[in-house]
Amino acid sequence: MKTKKSIIVLFAIMLYNTSGFANFISAKIKVTGITCSMCSNSVNKALSSLKFVDKVEVDLEHAVFIVTFKSNSKVTIDEIKSKVEGAGFSIGELVADFQFQNVSVSNDYHYQFEGNTYHFVNVKDQKLNKTIPVRFVDKGLTSLKEHKKYVGLTTYLCIKSGKMESCCKISAPPRIYHITI
Repeated sequence: MKTKKSIIVLFAIMLYNTSGFANFISAKIKVTGITCSMCSNSVNKALSSLKFVDKVEVDLEHAVFIVTFKSNSKVTIDEIKSKVEGAGFSIGELVADFQFQNVSVSNDYHYQFEGNTYHFVNVKDQKLNKTIPVRFVDKGLTSLKEHKKYVGLTTYLCIKSGKMESCCKISAPPRIYHITI
């Protein structure tokens, strides 16, 4: 009887751990406007203050911040953007390592995760079953030039606003992030 209870408890723990699995692993954030170590320190402190951030590594020469996320924490991309902008800078590029588990994607596919929708732009049909770097192409999460490029690669209007529009044929939360791989 003890063995049966132990197996049930172990199985319950395994189910709990897989459902709470953090899909965002880390992110590489290129910040524009950084000119010195004081600027870098300001962004580092801002990013480190986020509750889902485990650690931040800085490449001052390239103004790149490598952010590692805490496991089992909900990562909010808009909070990252807000912290960088609050420090007086902007994001020139954000690429996040995302763990996909058996997700089939195609161009203009909408993937829902942790209350957000991720709209795949300019991707080939494929099945994702590993950690993949995804590049955010929304205004404010990439350069203006890159954003305009991706606006031209989809007919969906939501890429211009980052919010659900009439073009979205799914029931989605209002915030939609646009990503490519």
